[in-house]
Amino acid sequence: MSKKAETPVPAKPPRPMTGRTERTQALRSAIIDSAIKEFAAKGYAGASLRMIAGRTGIELGHLGYHFSTKMDLWQAAVAALFDAMPKAADIPLATTPAEASANVGQLIFDYASFCITHPEHIQIVFGESAAGGERLDWVARHYLDDTVAGLARHIDAAHRFGVLANVPASVFIAAMVGMSAINFALPPLRDILLGGGLDLGMMQTLLGRLLPAEPDSRE
Repeated sequence: MSKKAETPVPAKPPRPMTGRTERTQALRSAIIDSAIKEFAAKGYAGASLRMIAGRTGIELGHLGYHFSTKMDLWQAAVAALFDAMPKAADIPLATTPAEASANVGQLIFDYASFCITHPEHIQIVFGESAAGGERLDWVARHYLDDTVAGLARHIDAAHRFGVLANVPASVFIAAMVGMSAINFALPPLRDILLGGGLDLGMMQTLLGRLLPAEPDSRE
C-alpha cells in the first residue's frame, strides 16, 4: 500500500520581541552610544568603563553583563559608526560621464555630511592612526579596506570618463579624510590654519574643485 503523502509542516513565524528583549537591545545601544563619546573624547587608553557606565546610567557591573572586555565594547562602538556610514558600494557604478561626475559629488556629500553628524568617527580613527597597532589593524581589516575600495571604484570610473582631475584615488580619499581630520580631530590646528571650523558647504566646495564645472558630454 502506497504511503500517504505527508503534509509539509509550515515554518513557525519568528517570535515577536518581548519587552525584556527590547529593553536589553535599547540598553546595549545606549551603552554603545556612551562608549562612542568616551572613546572619541579620550582615546582607548584614557576611556573609562566606569565613566561609560555612568553616562548610560547603569552600574559598572551591569555594563560587564553586555560587554565582557573593554576591547569588545570598543569594537562594538567602532562597528556602530561604520555601519551608520553611507556605503559607496550602494551607489550604482556610472555608465556615462554625467553619472560619474554625480557619483563623485555624492561621495563628497555623503562623507562630509557623515563626519559632521558623526565627528566621533574621525576622532576615533585618527586617534588610532596616531597610535598604530592591533586596534588600527582591526579597523582596517574589518572596515577601512572595504571603504577605500568602494570609494576608489567610483573615483576610477570618474577618471575613465574624464570628469575628475588627474588625481590618484588614494590622494583624493586622503584629501577627504585629511580635511575631516583637521576639522574634527585637530581643532586647535584647524583654527590656526582655517580660522574656524568647516561646515558642509565649505567641505563640498573645497573637495568639489577637483571636479570640472561641466562634465564631458561623451557617452
